Amino acid sequence: MNGVVVVNKPEGWTSHDVVAKLRRIYGTKRVGHTGTLDPLATGVLVVCLGQATRIVEYLTAARKVYAAGVVFGVTTDSEDVSGRVLKESDASGASAEDVEAVLPHFRGTIQQIPPMVSAVHHEGRRLYELAREGIEVERQPRTVEIHRLELCGFEPGERARARLLVECSSGTYIRTLAADIGAALGVGGMMESLRRTRVGPFGLDDALTLEELEERRQAGTVAETLRTIVDSLADWPRAVLSEAEAETIRRGQPVRPSVGEAEANVLLVDVHGGAVALARQAAGVLAPFKVFADA
Repeated sequence: MNGVVVVNKPEGWTSHDVVAKLRRIYGTKRVGHTGTLDPLATGVLVVCLGQATRIVEYLTAARKVYAAGVVFGVTTDSEDVSGRVLKESDASGASAEDVEAVLPHFRGTIQQIPPMVSAVHHEGRRLYELAREGIEVERQPRTVEIHRLELCGFEPGERARARLLVECSSGTYIRTLAADIGAALGVGGMMESLRRTRVGPFGLDDALTLEELEERRQAGTVAETLRTIVDSLADWPRAVLSEAEAETIRRGQPVRPSVGEAEANVLLVDVHGGAVALARQAAGVLAPFKVFADA
């Protein structure tokens, strides 16, 4: 099978667990997800099957939207509720206005230090592997983009809580954002809950639960749950090829038609609307760099 499935990931499942489940549901080994969700997190997990695995990198790089719950007054070694408590303080002095006042510092281009529980490599090993052994190493800050950061709710108290909406670039650690906001307030903080509500063009309304997918498998209609490569790259400029041009592209050769003057990556589709290839547009020529086999 070829296509993209949008899963509503349940709490307690790893992204790897979901991929393993989908291999059984769809009867294929060629499966890849487009951005890890921790077991604590729920929501949109976009998974590619068959030929669609060739666009994993582009969906992984897509903007993502999260609904995050943050607790102030607690700092943990994992920066979320699953970790070991390192420090506690009274956050009853923090207000919604205080949170609103610090949020502008975290909008736009910011630097984040990856948490020790992340999958970042350090001298050939994942940080989370070192963390399991009680080893902490110095990490280099990384640049990420926070496109939107809004306070959606606040509950005062010794353990004050905030609900945040975050729209961000790939590679953003929401747990680190929660901890850094808590540090800016002077009381510490950790992520209590996380729900991903959008990845690129796909939102929660597009997502199906694992139970729903299993029901579709049993009914013999699971193939109908797959979204196309064209659906998944909805924000790409595209060019429609004639049948002759499509054959030329499938042989790996360039064609002359273009969709504009600027250099850009372009999705090439056939006259029936099916994805043919990804191409680079330059100097009036479309040169393919990823060609999709016929489904």
